[in-house]
Amino acid sequence: SVYFSLTGCVTCLDYDEHYILTFPNGYGRQVNILFGIFLFNALSILTVPWIELGGECSINCSKTGYNASIVFHTKPFYGGKKHRITAEIFSPNDKKPFCSIEGEWNGVMYAKYTTGENAVFIDTKKMPTIKKKVRKLEDQEDFESRCLWKDVTYNLKIRDIDAATAAKH
Repeated sequence: SVYFSLTGCVTCLDYDEHYILTFPNGYGRQVNILFGIFLFNALSILTVPWIELGGECSINCSKTGYNASIVFHTKPFYGGKKHRITAEIFSPNDKKPFCSIEGEWNGVMYAKYTTGENAVFIDTKKMPTIKKKVRKLEDQEDFESRCLWKDVTYNLKIRDIDAATAAKH
């Protein structure tokens, strides 16, 4: 499991708005099958492991006062679906949300508004992939992410795990 206690900031330059957000936790998952009193680990035989997001997050804009509470739901042991998400969006100073969202964070999310309107909020599978824009390594400061991790990344690409591990220290 990876437990995040960090915050991020997304800036919308056109509106001079800054959104502070928290992140869900990440869990490595696999399927276990119970036969009588034996627990059978089906990781390598019957299923492919997956990364699951879980926990509560928030998004807040101090300029507008709008905020959202988001829950990444982990899959129950029996039944249920993977990748579920629910969210509520609040107007400034309101205790009740004006919009509720549910769906899958890696698929389609649906919005229900207090006006009674229901709509597709977003379909992540239809979104275009946008290439990241990053400065060249030689233009980065020593502690910028790509510069800091370049030796680890290189060694992972050439499958030298020992050198990648050593480069982390």
